[in-house]
Amino acid sequence: MKPKEELNKGSLKGQVFWSGPNPIIEGFNGPISPLSEHASKPRLAWANPNAPKINSSNKGIEHAVIFLDIPETNDLNKVSFAPIEVETNHFKMQINQDGTSSPVGFVLLGDGVDFVNKQDFFYSIRARGDAFFSIPLSNKNKPVHRVFTKPGLVTLTTGTGQFWMRSHLFVLTHSYAARCDKDGSFEIANLPPGKHDFKIWIPNWQVSEKEIDAETWEITRMEFAPPITKKFSASILPDTATTDQKILFSLSDIQAQK
Repeated sequence: MKPKEELNKGSLKGQVFWSGPNPIIEGFNGPISPLSEHASKPRLAWANPNAPKINSSNKGIEHAVIFLDIPETNDLNKVSFAPIEVETNHFKMQINQDGTSSPVGFVLLGDGVDFVNKQDFFYSIRARGDAFFSIPLSNKNKPVHRVFTKPGLVTLTTGTGQFWMRSHLFVLTHSYAARCDKDGSFEIANLPPGKHDFKIWIPNWQVSEKEIDAETWEITRMEFAPPITKKFSASILPDTATTDQKILFSLSDIQAQK
């Protein structure tokens, strides 16, 4: 038997696909840090952090985000998302949540996130967007906890020059959100009955701005064009799964952002 708070609720299932040829996305080159003591070291290849992860078999987009597009809900029983650990290691940043490592994660408004550095290298994590702060991660394997008190999208980068390290946190007032799995599938469970508006989100890989270190002439920071989003509506019935949602993204969606 379902728990009391799940009675008379439904769920939304679907898939997000890439339509047409896969985009050709070039990476970047640079030292591990633009600071003078590192600038003379070998320049390494770094992947574009916002490149979509497209399944080679069915063109599903892994890590695409779907969420209920409302500022607030009337639910009395708000369920927190699984705990989040934002990890820096091997000059990469990832969000560990619910057994998955991803560039995106979800946190309920008022909940906190652990930031932890697992590498012998000093990082400073910068939050921008709907949060504005910096967290130094100078002690290896020592988490720093941060509570989020404003809803919205928070982009995480470093303040130490690793411009290819980037993650995204969705701070939500409800728990109706999901990220796509390896074949682009998603499910949002326990939705209240009725017609609801949803939004699908993937980051944009087009570079809009670069900051260059005045001494080393290496890139220190990189900004990207606004994310690509689509909206759709679905009617949720009690104890029913709505499974006919198939959303397509293509190069034309990216070009429309220009």
